[in-house]
Amino acid sequence: DMFGSVNAIFSGLALSGIVLSILLQRKELRLQRQELKDTRREFAIQNETLKIQRFENTFFSLLNQHHQIVNAIDFRYYKNKEKRIKIRSGHKVSRKNTEEEKEIVEIYGRDVFRYRYNRMKKDLDKGENGFEQIYLNHYKEAQTDFGHYFRNLYRIIKIVDETSFFYDENNVSETEIYTIKYKYSSIIRAQISDFELLWLFYNCLTINGKEKFKGYIEHYSLLKNIPKDLVPYESHLNLYEIRAFNPPAKQLLNA
Repeated sequence: DMFGSVNAIFSGLALSGIVLSILLQRKELRLQRQELKDTRREFAIQNETLKIQRFENTFFSLLNQHHQIVNAIDFRYYKNKEKRIKIRSGHKVSRKNTEEEKEIVEIYGRDVFRYRYNRMKKDLDKGENGFEQIYLNHYKEAQTDFGHYFRNLYRIIKIVDETSFFYDENNVSETEIYTIKYKYSSIIRAQISDFELLWLFYNCLTINGKEKFKGYIEHYSLLKNIPKDLVPYESHLNLYEIRAFNPPAKQLLNA
């Protein structure tokens, strides 16, 4: 009985110690959970960085291949050239045009797109309808080079569209996802010359690209810089969604 009050004090202190231990453990668990959360976030950032690095290695390799394909395109055609000969009359020598001869002209790369489109435009100017067959006829002449060109370009854009750039896209808005993909598609667009765009424009209005390629053209506004004055008819422009020429939400995309 003499130590009863002392036992009560020690019992109370023991209970307090248990409660304090529980509180300290809870705090420690919270810190551990926060640390794990921070670790997962850091891992996610590192993972996204690695994904982007791997993607960019492939992306810029394909862009380099694109330039190689363009530079490897060549075309030869004949050009009329006046042939001048000397005609001797007494003690005088005069020059006179007597006939024309054929001169071989060689062009390369983007000049081929310009030359071939100007040839095709002469046929396109003849009428608003029938442009699909006109295009396919001219494409057939250049299919060896242009077919390779369009396949590689389609592949680059498709890789951009199908790549997942974020660790967890369920927690990222569609605008953020589209913005980063639009950034890479803009890099592609910057590599395409005016006359390449004109060929791309008509290519995707025919069976060559209407089913698969045309959707990407519209989705990523790849015709933003096309010289519309070189498209013979406005009705042809209207066959694309306006988005093909005007990027959506420009204030967000900043491009």
